[in-house]
Amino acid sequence: MFVDLESGDIDWRRAYQLCIGFINPRPIALVSTVSADGARNVAPFSFYNMVCANPPTVIFCPGLNRAGEPKDSLVNVEATGEFVVATVTSELGDKMVRTAASLPRGESEYEFAGLTPAPARFVRPSLVAESPANIECRLDRIVRLGEGAGSSAVVFGRIVAIHLDDAVLDSEALVDPRKLHTVGRLGGQWYADVSSPYELRIPKV
Repeated sequence: MFVDLESGDIDWRRAYQLCIGFINPRPIALVSTVSADGARNVAPFSFYNMVCANPPTVIFCPGLNRAGEPKDSLVNVEATGEFVVATVTSELGDKMVRTAASLPRGESEYEFAGLTPAPARFVRPSLVAESPANIECRLDRIVRLGEGAGSSAVVFGRIVAIHLDDAVLDSEALVDPRKLHTVGRLGGQWYADVSSPYELRIPKV
């Protein structure tokens, strides 16, 4: 199979469906934000990763909602300059999916999904108490890609604090992937449970 995207053989929706089928597993950011008037919001994003070690920086990429408007997460980050990212584990999978429901603006997904907000140390958005790993972030910049349907904003956040449950740490106080059970996004409605990680070592030459 060969697909020429520059010729217009397929539209962006089909290209997106193809690409997410093999660009995976993608880590899932359960992004917690708060509106200018204090309403809590939490939503999942699989366009997410760490992109710099010094300074420690992550990105997540909110698109438009089904009404063609900016998602609450983006609106809130632009208003407050802060957000929290919680790691999604296999134990949180069902609740994470519920946070993707299209609720009325200002209505909290925390209650709908059965998640518990917990106070952060330096930012206003809440931690997700059920997650064993949360990071507090301050907005660095936003880069917009494309226009209209299918477009995204790339939100860069500087990590200012890390919260880790001791239960997922090893003897050197680093995260043990065998204890974390991270969930990754595949194509369509498929997800991957990283419950059997393995090591590969770079050969010395």
